[in-house]
Amino acid sequence: METNAVTKVVTDEISITAKFINDMKMFVLNKGMDIVEAIILFCIGYIICRYIRKVVEHILDRSKVDPSAKTFISDIIYFFCLAIVTIVALGTAGVAAGTLAAAFGGIGLAIGLGLKDNIGNVASGIFILIFRPFKVGDYVSIGGAQGTVKEIRIMYTNVATLSNQMIVFPNSKLISSVITNYSAFETRNLEFTFDVGYNTDLRKCITLLKEIFTANDYVLDKENIPIFVSSLAESSIQIYVRAQVDRLKYFDAQNDLYIKVKEAFDEAGIDIPFPQVVVHQARD
Repeated sequence: METNAVTKVVTDEISITAKFINDMKMFVLNKGMDIVEAIILFCIGYIICRYIRKVVEHILDRSKVDPSAKTFISDIIYFFCLAIVTIVALGTAGVAAGTLAAAFGGIGLAIGLGLKDNIGNVASGIFILIFRPFKVGDYVSIGGAQGTVKEIRIMYTNVATLSNQMIVFPNSKLISSVITNYSAFETRNLEFTFDVGYNTDLRKCITLLKEIFTANDYVLDKENIPIFVSSLAESSIQIYVRAQVDRLKYFDAQNDLYIKVKEAFDEAGIDIPFPQVVVHQARD
C-alpha cells in the first residue's frame, strides 16, 4: 500500500512538472517573440525617456522658470513618459487592455497603501513649489540644520551645509517642520551683546559703539541703530546692538564688526570681563 501511494505521488509530480514544462514551451513558441519585442521596446523607450528629461531640463535652464521648479517638472515628465512606455511594452507582450487596466488598478492601490509616505512627499513637494516657503539658493534652517537649498525634487529636497555636507530632507518632513528662511528678505539683522566691566563709563561706551557701527561700510541703517544696556549680569554689564546688513554679506559684516569693536575696546581701555565668582570668607 505504501509503495503504491509513493509511486502515485511521484507519478503525479512528474505529470505536473511535465505539464508545466510543456506549457512553458507553448508559451515561448506563441509569445516568445512578443516578449522579446516588448523588452526591446521598453529598453528603447527608457532611453528616449531619459533623453526627453535632458531636453526638458535644457529648455527649462534657458527659460525663465524658477530654479526651484526645474528638477520637479523634469522628474514629473520623465515618470509620466516612463509609465506610457511600460503600458505600451506590456501591450506588445500580449497583455490585454482590460487586464492592463485591472492590473494597474491593483498595483496603484498597492503602491498607494505601501508608499503612502512617498505620495505624501510628492504632495508636499507640490506644496513647496506653490506656496514657496523657500526656493533654490535660499539659506535656511530646518530642524536645527542650516544650509543652502540646492535642489527641490519630487520626493526630497537637498540642502548643502557650510561644512560641505549634503542633507536630504523628505518633503513631507519639511512641511511639518519649522523653517527659518534667512534669504526671505534682501537684508538681515546682526544682533550683538557686548559684555563690559562694572567700572565702565556706559555713556562713553555706547557713544563709541555708535561711532563704530555708523562708520562701518557693511551697516545699512546707520541712522537707526538700536544700542542700549540690556542687562546687569553677574560679572558684567551687557550692551545690545542691532545692525542691518546685506544678507549676502552677513558673515563678512559680522566678522568685521567683531574685530572693529574688540580693537576699539582695547584702545579705549574698556574691559571685557570673564565670568567670575567672589567668595567672602567669614572670620571667627
